Amino acid sequence: MIEFLLETANLLSKERQRRINKGENINIFSLWNDFSGLTEPIHSRILHFFLSSNPMHGQGNRFLNIFLKHIGIQSHKDEEWVSTVEIGRVDVMLKRFHPHGLVIIENKSNGAEDQPNQLYRYWYKNIHHCNDDCTRAYYELHPEYKIVYLVPNKEKKINDDSLTRPIDYPEYLPDTIPIKPIVFSFQEEISSWLEDCIDSLPEENIPLKNLLLQYEQYCKNL
Repeated sequence: MIEFLLETANLLSKERQRRINKGENINIFSLWNDFSGLTEPIHSRILHFFLSSNPMHGQGNRFLNIFLKHIGIQSHKDEEWVSTVEIGRVDVMLKRFHPHGLVIIENKSNGAEDQPNQLYRYWYKNIHHCNDDCTRAYYELHPEYKIVYLVPNKEKKINDDSLTRPIDYPEYLPDTIPIKPIVFSFQEEISSWLEDCIDSLPEENIPLKNLLLQYEQYCKNL
C-alpha cells in the first residue's frame, strides 16, 4: 500500500512539473480574475467579442455561426447578424435583419439572481411583434427566435417570477413567457462551443486557439 501511494505521488509530481514546463498552469482569464475580478459585464463583453465580426480575431462570423448551430438556428454565410452588448439591459443580443431573427443572451456567469419579470420583459420588448407570437406553437415554427439563459453550472435555475407577466403589461398577453428559454452552462455548453471554435481554426492560428482554449478552461471551472 505504501509503495502504491509513493508511486501515485511520484506520478502526480511529474504531471505537475510537466504542466509547469509547458506553461499549462498559466491562464490569462484566471489572472484577470485575480487582479480585478471577471464580472458578468466582462464575461458578456468577452462573449460579444467572439460572437461579433471583430477585426481583431479576424474570423468574421465563424464563431457566431457555430454558436447559432449549437442553439438550433441554421444560418447561411450570406446572412448578416449583428451582435450587441448591454443594450437596453440585454447582456448580449444577436439580431438578423433579413429574414428577421433575434437571440437574447442573459448572462448569469456569477450567479446573480433574476430580476422580477426579467426574461418576460426582454421577450416583450425585443421579440414580441404580433399576436401570433404569444403562443408556444409559434416558436416551434420560428426557431430563429431564442432566449439563452447562461449559468455557471446547472445548479442555478431560472426564477419562476422572471417568466411571468408584469402586472402593468396588457392583459391580452400570456401569463407566462411563451418562448421556452434555453439553459446553457459555462461549464458544459459554452465550453463545448468554444471547443468547436478551436477545432474550426487553421492549425497555424496558434494565438487565437490558445486564447479560446484558456477561456474554455476558465469556463469549465466557474
